[in-house]
Amino acid sequence: MSELRLLRLREILGWIAAAFCLCAAMGLADSFVNSFRTGPNTFAVVAGGTESLSGPLPVEAADAASMVVTIDRPGLTFDITTQQQGFWMGNRMWQGVLTVAPDAKPGPATVILRSPAGESASPVQAFIIQVYPDQIALNAASNSNSIRLLGLSPMAVAAYCLIFACLAGLCVYLTTRRLEALWTAAGKAVVYMTKKTPDGLLISFGLGTDQGLATGAPVAVHDESGLPVAMASVVRCASGDATALVMGDGKVALGNIVRLADTSDQAVSPPQA
Repeated sequence: MSELRLLRLREILGWIAAAFCLCAAMGLADSFVNSFRTGPNTFAVVAGGTESLSGPLPVEAADAASMVVTIDRPGLTFDITTQQQGFWMGNRMWQGVLTVAPDAKPGPATVILRSPAGESASPVQAFIIQVYPDQIALNAASNSNSIRLLGLSPMAVAAYCLIFACLAGLCVYLTTRRLEALWTAAGKAVVYMTKKTPDGLLISFGLGTDQGLATGAPVAVHDESGLPVAMASVVRCASGDATALVMGDGKVALGNIVRLADTSDQAVSPPQA
């Protein structure tokens, strides 16, 4: 593949990676908005489905099985399955499974768990359950754009987009490596660092003595389209890396291309600021 096609491919891949990163950010924002609009302890379940619930176990409760469960809608059952220590505070937690019967009527329901010692000892733990007839109805009523439009959770959309963004970024990296190999073979390299000094602008690039450079040698700087930007003189040179001082008022930016200067480069003056 030619240098021009590689440059075009890298640009397209870069835009693709940026687009996927933007979509991932939108997925995260959608997840936040969905949580904010839905509220805490609110769950959507289809008829015939299940939902895992959990909460703190009151101090006065001997175990999770002693919690008193009240459900205000027929067709829903709740079973406390396990008891464990909380992850952050180390307090006791109960875990249970809410089961919705296949013939349960759509609509809201409330699951309330009370301490065996009554509400005076510990506040009740209430969960709002919205029952839907099928997954299509549940998705259509969701506060999340990702769920309504794609049938996927916002976090899943964000994860997929991040994966594709990483893949596109990897392709950008591989394309850049191929470009650098072509440039090195042609005696060219990209400017990867610029530094202002009292003597002028220093630029660093990946050419060195292996490509015939030496201290004091002139190099030409071009942009990616091939237009001359500046001339520079090598002040430090290693086997595969060099630093040069830009001559005059030439404006060099990261990503510009450096190559060994010839007589035509030295005869043409770069544009002045």
